[in-house]
Amino acid sequence: MSYRIGVLGGMFDPVHNGHVEAARCALRKLALDELRMIPCQTPNHRRPAKIGPQHRLHMIELAIRNEPGIRVDPIEIDRTGISYMVDTLAILKTNAGDCALVLVLGVDSFNTIPQWHRWHQLLELCHFLVLARPGIMISEDVIAAPEFEHSLVASTEELFHTDSGRIMVLDDFSFDISSTKVRKLLAMNIDMSAMLDENVIDYIRSNNLYAK
Repeated sequence: MSYRIGVLGGMFDPVHNGHVEAARCALRKLALDELRMIPCQTPNHRRPAKIGPQHRLHMIELAIRNEPGIRVDPIEIDRTGISYMVDTLAILKTNAGDCALVLVLGVDSFNTIPQWHRWHQLLELCHFLVLARPGIMISEDVIAAPEFEHSLVASTEELFHTDSGRIMVLDDFSFDISSTKVRKLLAMNIDMSAMLDENVIDYIRSNNLYAK
């Protein structure tokens, strides 16, 4: 059996409880050997992060300090240029050797896959674990694309029957927090204990991050 690595990428600006719960969920549901949270350095399809990469990296470390099996990977922070996920996965695949990679992403992100850089190559590098978000349906146009024909599976066993190219959707994941909302509330100095790890909150306050 191949070593199973989950990959959860994002800006993590800042990392919040929804991100950590997504990582936990993937680790548990797919019996992954590890899950790597990978903060993006330079996005190609969205605005840059509000704060620098080292702050975001350190906040993830604080948020997952007591989460066995979950770790932060600075692979995109350490790399120059635009952070293309296809390049990140290719490097991970080369470095890890005999492994199965699973890209963990929300349904909103999955619906934009055809807009991603060299997205067809993702199918050769990884599986997809798509997490539901309230009020957002998976795009029928995307899932019906010829590239995804026969890719949708219902179980972990089916997902890992091959090393890449399959899609599993988790409809029972309902953690709905956005970093945009978190940043707005932080600027208003509102209690964030329901959305952020207490050590992340302390770090944000002590470094005066996301202030007005």
